[in-house]
Amino acid sequence: MTDQLTDLAVSIQASLEASGDGALRPMGLRRILVGPNALERLPAEVVDVARPGRIVMFEDATPMQRGGDDLKALAASLLSTVGDVDRIVLGPSHGHLYADADTLAVARAAVAGAGCVVTVGSGTVTDIGKDAAHSNPGIPLLVVQSAASVNGFADDMAVIVKDGVKRTVPSVWPSGLLIDHQVLRDAPARLTRSGFAEMMAMFTAPADWRLAAFVGTDLSYSHGVIDLFQPRGEDLLTAAPSVAAGEGAALDLLATLLTASGVAMGVVGRTAVMSGTEHLISHLLDMSAASRRLAVGLHGAQVGVAALVAACIWERILDRLDPDILRSDAAFPDPTGVRPLVFEAFASLDSTGAAAAECWTDYQSKLASWHHHRPRVAAMAERWEEISVELRHLVGDPARMAAALTAVGAPTR
Repeated sequence: MTDQLTDLAVSIQASLEASGDGALRPMGLRRILVGPNALERLPAEVVDVARPGRIVMFEDATPMQRGGDDLKALAASLLSTVGDVDRIVLGPSHGHLYADADTLAVARAAVAGAGCVVTVGSGTVTDIGKDAAHSNPGIPLLVVQSAASVNGFADDMAVIVKDGVKRTVPSVWPSGLLIDHQVLRDAPARLTRSGFAEMMAMFTAPADWRLAAFVGTDLSYSHGVIDLFQPRGEDLLTAAPSVAAGEGAALDLLATLLTASGVAMGVVGRTAVMSGTEHLISHLLDMSAASRRLAVGLHGAQVGVAALVAACIWERILDRLDPDILRSDAAFPDPTGVRPLVFEAFASLDSTGAAAAECWTDYQSKLASWHHHRPRVAAMAERWEEISVELRHLVGDPARMAAALTAVGAPTR
């Protein structure tokens, strides 16, 4: 890690402009300050963006350290130098924090009339802060990243729980993101491993997204956006042992790629950039655990394992798919025949059937789009040999990915 404080937003913005993709949305993050003492800039950032009113600081009950100090107490002390601070502890004193309806309601009410919202904590705390700021337009949000654990610190979407189902909804861009090197070093190693595993989606999700563009169900695909992070994918795999050892340069690379991929999702306005089959599998694991009142696994760790599954599926498809199947009626099932299968698959999530109904709503919409684009699917089948070459370049080698996950100490199954 360098000793200088840098603004990562500058280089990301330059890359976006160089891509020449006029369809991208503006990057709402004004500053992404990365460095050894980034936290110390928190008061100045608040003064720069806040409107009149108190500072609301969201946190959860999980202890966090920075150089032997309590990170949250330190952040609150810094904030108190520029205004009155309301520290709001979200979720239970022991246990997992969920961005569910009750927690979101508490957060939205807490920020009413505030001059600024600051989140210090996990991706879930950040998502709740984004949602609260979105529900109270005009209130700026500043994010203190607590670990190199997820890429959701840097986008304008929030993952919430609705009727037992995890949903990604529009929220707001943070005005600023502070990534303090000491905080990254002091974060639990399991969170760093989880962030590394989260980045395995870069070897599967872009292929899903590109395929959706080929068949017409999502035309937002952007080579320029993928180039924000994918060219350094091999560097990250190689750095796995150094990430496990907590070496500064490796942690900086991981944090940079997580941030760039988060911004990439934000400027496209879709999670598809870094969220494909592997994230759906992770969300299903979360939904299953929550329905049985079991502990939810770390998001990134689950994504890493699921990315191995997705990469193996891609490898099988690219090696074995007969494109003629894409022209057949078998590839376009009738909704009336599929509906009972979907409800049966999700029936165990809750006794009311609300989760199954919510999942069927999504599936039905996607199935209708698939049927609507049947001519494009047939056209893709005609070009499959050519198209499969491009898709193969977007998919990682599952054996290489598994070796890197093992080297960093993350799960592989």
